[in-house]
Amino acid sequence: EIPLPPYGACDLGSLNLTRFVLSPFRPEARIDFDTLAHTTTFAVRLLDNAIDASRFPLPQQAENARGSRRIGLGITGLADAFVMLGLTYGDDRSLAVAAEVMRCICHAAYRASIALSKEKGHFPYFDRDKYLQGLFVRSLPDDIRAGIAKQGIRNSHLIAIAPTGTISLLAGNVSSGLEPIFAASYARKVLAEDGTQKEFALTDYAFNQWRNMTSLS
Repeated sequence: EIPLPPYGACDLGSLNLTRFVLSPFRPEARIDFDTLAHTTTFAVRLLDNAIDASRFPLPQQAENARGSRRIGLGITGLADAFVMLGLTYGDDRSLAVAAEVMRCICHAAYRASIALSKEKGHFPYFDRDKYLQGLFVRSLPDDIRAGIAKQGIRNSHLIAIAPTGTISLLAGNVSSGLEPIFAASYARKVLAEDGTQKEFALTDYAFNQWRNMTSLS
């Protein structure tokens, strides 16, 4: 988990990487980086809007959230995307692809936040000189740093790879976050409202897609 400041509030979202794999399970399988960057831009706007739409239990939480406008855009389905790309989780090629994916998301997110700052204003706690001296910010491309210097930035933080247990289930049981695939298929017990447990049979998304594809060929 990622520590937050006192009265910090989570505003998290995850991009399902399996949705950006073109020609899955084929030799020409690849990530659609243009669409990934485009979707990241919309995701940043959505998460930023959520801050204004939200009601907070404590006034200190509202002040912190609206003062920093901190968001956390991450990923889910990384291991499944590797399977669809024909990669082995953890080998050098998969690590290179993961780095390229996160570089694409990170840079697109910062550019989107700079554009939002020009449109709506920077986050209230923004201190330009101090922000630009941050260790991570100093590692960003020159155009992003120049954009921050000129336009400011809408959100103090942008990227966070959070656990996505429930989100991954809602997305069709893709692999959770950046974790490896738990199992090709397994049973999950869920507590019902009456206190009894119901058991559900679950199949990993990539495995199910591959099985359906091979059954048709």
